[in-house]
Amino acid sequence: MTTETTGGSRLSPLATPAFRWFFIGQVVNRLGSSMAGVALAFAVLDIDDSAAALGWVTAASSIPMVVLMLLGGAIADRLPRAVVLRGCNTVQGVAQALTAVLVITGTAEIWHLVVLQAVAGIVFAVSYPAFLGMVPILLPVEERQGAFLLIGQATSAVGILGPALSGVLVATTGPGWALGFDAATYLVAAALLLLVRLPPGDRSTAKPSVIGDFVAGWAFARQLGWVIPAASCALVFNALVSGAINVLGPVIADDTIGSEGWGLARSAQAVGVFVAAFFLAKVTITWPMKAIMVAFVIWCVPMLVLGTYVDVWLLSVAFVVAGAALSLLDLAWNLLVQEKVPEAMLSRIMAIDGFFSFVATPIGQIAVGPAAVAFGAGSVEIGCFLIAVAVAAFALTRRRITDVQLTGAPPPELST
Repeated sequence: MTTETTGGSRLSPLATPAFRWFFIGQVVNRLGSSMAGVALAFAVLDIDDSAAALGWVTAASSIPMVVLMLLGGAIADRLPRAVVLRGCNTVQGVAQALTAVLVITGTAEIWHLVVLQAVAGIVFAVSYPAFLGMVPILLPVEERQGAFLLIGQATSAVGILGPALSGVLVATTGPGWALGFDAATYLVAAALLLLVRLPPGDRSTAKPSVIGDFVAGWAFARQLGWVIPAASCALVFNALVSGAINVLGPVIADDTIGSEGWGLARSAQAVGVFVAAFFLAKVTITWPMKAIMVAFVIWCVPMLVLGTYVDVWLLSVAFVVAGAALSLLDLAWNLLVQEKVPEAMLSRIMAIDGFFSFVATPIGQIAVGPAAVAFGAGSVEIGCFLIAVAVAAFALTRRRITDVQLTGAPPPELST
C-alpha cells in the first residue's frame, strides 16, 4: 500500500441523493439491528431460562441464512437491488413486528420465535448480498472508497450505541419494545429506499433460472482465480475468531477482568473501526489481497492478550488495533470486488464470500470448548493466533493472491 491525500471531501458521497437516502436508511436499519440481539436474548430467557432455548432461536436464523446465501446472491443479481432490499426490509420489519407483539402481550412461545427468526434468516440470505452490491451502482469510482468508509464508521458507531440503548429499554420497558423499535427501523429503511431511483442494470447475460445464475456466478468466481482461495482463508479466520474470541474470550474474562471489563474491551473494536476510517480515507490500496491477509492476522491480535496476560486496558488496545484491521480488510475487499467484478455479478461474488465467512462460525464455536478442556484456554488462544499467522503466510506464497492489483480500470464486461 502507498499513502496519498485524496482530493475530495470525505463526506462527498453524501452529495449524491441516491446514495444519501440509501446510507441514511442503512444507518437507521443498523441501529435497530444492533439493539435486537440483546432484546431477543432476554425475550427468549424470559420465556425459557435455558441456553438450549436461546441456541434454538439463534440457530433458526443462522442455518437458513448460510444454506441459502449462494442462491440469495443470484436473486440479488437477477433483480434490481434497491427493489430487493426494499422487499427484504419490509418482510423483516413485519416479522420483527410480529415478534414484538407476541413478546409485549406475553403470548410468545419458543416455537413462535424460532419460526419468525427462520424467516429473518431466509430474507437476510438475499438482503446481505444485495446490500453489498449497492455502492458500485450508486456512485462513480472516485467516490466509492469514501462511501465504504462512511458505511463502516456508521456501523461501528451504532454498534456502540445500539446495545446500550437496548439494555436501557429492556431494563425499563421490556425486550418487546426494543424489538418493536427494530421492526420500525426496517420499515423506515424500506420507505427511504423508495427515494433511491436508479436505471435498471444490464441483465442481458441472465440465465433462464436462478439456479443457472448461481452456476454462472460460481464459474465466474473460479475464472477470477482469487475469490475462492480468499474466501477459504476467510473461512479459517472466522472460525478462529468466532471460537477463540467470541466464545472462549468471555470465559477467560469471567475469571480475570469480569463482564464489565470484557464489555469495555469489546466496544473498543468499534472505536478502532471508526477512527481508522479517517486515516484510510487518505490511503491508496494497490495490493488488496496482501493488505487483506495482513489485516486478518492483526484482527486476531486480541488472542495474544487473552492467552498471556489479561488486562482490561491492554485488551482494549488490542481490540482497537483489531478494529482498525477490520476497517482496512473491508475497504480492501470492497474496492477489489467493485473493480474486478461486473455490476451484474457483484452480489453473487459477495454471496460466495459471505457463505464461506458465515458457514465457519459454528465450527469454531463448537470446537473451542473441548480444545480448551484438553489443552487449557490460554494455550488454545495462542494456538489459534499461530494458525492465523500460518494461514496468512501460506496465502501470501500463492501467486493468485499476491499478484492481484488495483489499477483503477473499469470492471470487465460479461460475455453473453
